[in-house]
Amino acid sequence: MAASRCRDLDRTDERVLRYLLESGADYPALIAGNTGLHVAHVERRLETLTESGLVEPVSDEVVYRVTERGSERYHAGDTDPISE
Repeated sequence: MAASRCRDLDRTDERVLRYLLESGADYPALIAGNTGLHVAHVERRLETLTESGLVEPVSDEVVYRVTERGSERYHAGDTDPISE
């Protein structure tokens, strides 16, 4: 059984979730450009958020959106660790 890792929901995660809640869905590069973050960092955080069930890819071109769980967690201000 693989060991699970935890990471905190950080400011980048909050910015990405907020942007996706407002925009609906977008490409990692556009998420980065519209949030003032570096693309590589956004891509890494999207992987973690996906593994945690907070965002999901919506096409084979890797366009992401927030899941219901991600929306609930963002709006609740939940900053507890997220499981990967």
